[in-house]
Amino acid sequence: MSYKIISDILKKSRVPSFVLIFGTEDYLIDDAVKNIKKKYIDENYESMNYIEFEKIENNFVDFYEFVTTYPFISEKKLCVIKEAIFLTSTGSLNKNDEEKFNKILDEGSDSCIKVFLLKDKKPDSRKKIVKKFKDNNAIFEINKLNESELSKYIADRFKSNNLNINLHLANYIANNSGYLEYESTVNLYHINNEIDKISSFKTGYKDVLMEDVDSLLIKSSESNIFKLIDNICDGNKEQAFGILDDMLLNNTPEQVIIHMLVRQYRMLYQYVILSNKGYNFNEIMSKMKLKNFVANKLSKQARSLNSEKIEYYLEKMLEIDKKIKTGEIESRIGLELITNGIIK
Repeated sequence: MSYKIISDILKKSRVPSFVLIFGTEDYLIDDAVKNIKKKYIDENYESMNYIEFEKIENNFVDFYEFVTTYPFISEKKLCVIKEAIFLTSTGSLNKNDEEKFNKILDEGSDSCIKVFLLKDKKPDSRKKIVKKFKDNNAIFEINKLNESELSKYIADRFKSNNLNINLHLANYIANNSGYLEYESTVNLYHINNEIDKISSFKTGYKDVLMEDVDSLLIKSSESNIFKLIDNICDGNKEQAFGILDDMLLNNTPEQVIIHMLVRQYRMLYQYVILSNKGYNFNEIMSKMKLKNFVANKLSKQARSLNSEKIEYYLEKMLEIDKKIKTGEIESRIGLELITNGIIK
């Protein structure tokens, strides 16, 4: 990932005079900027040599003045543009400002490092300005971690807090935090908060245990849905109602829970159909584009189900969903019907 490349640049060589960082992992993007600042900006002269702009489209004069003047008692200045929208397909500079901007890049002055950020957005590679970044090897994409990277990150973070955690438990946190879920808004800031919360609870101890994580970690909606389905399928109605109550107490809307249940059973149906056709676990995981954790849960749940039973469950859930939407029953009653009576 580009974060490692940036780290290597900071350790071994000089950062380019202009840099574009974009991607989906806000924490690592912010951390990259923090480390660039730490390397080049003396805290004693920060007010003279460091500046942030939200955008420069309507503030180009101040931006231009800062980046074209020399540092104060320092080798470098640093200018960070937090939303470089003009580098995307939906933004632009006016013609005069764009000419000045191109001149800044072409001259390549080393006295001021200019860092342009795009969080959850992508630069438009067709733009001449963006091509200048690319030609200078100054574009870095920093996206969310994958499952193994996240597990290692969690273990390392606990280690930095003077706590040991085995990789299996770190992986458990990774897969129950919501970070790895499709279109999840959970980022490493949220993960760090959970780790620091558990670390504070374990002050004076050496090891993090499963009971610590289970009692303190805020489980994601998807993780709770897996557990809800496990208990429904096993006939554990009391446990199922407990999970349902927890989700509602955490302000998960009833309609969202029903939607997730329907989605989960559709995935189970697809898994069972593919399994019946002779596909093995890895082939199903590839075809359905599943993460290992999700595929393992589906595999376990599918053992006690067949396609006919899942079809029946889906039909009943969709009937309840329709009654909720037409006002025949309340959402909570619909959920209780699914948990208590529909699935046996």
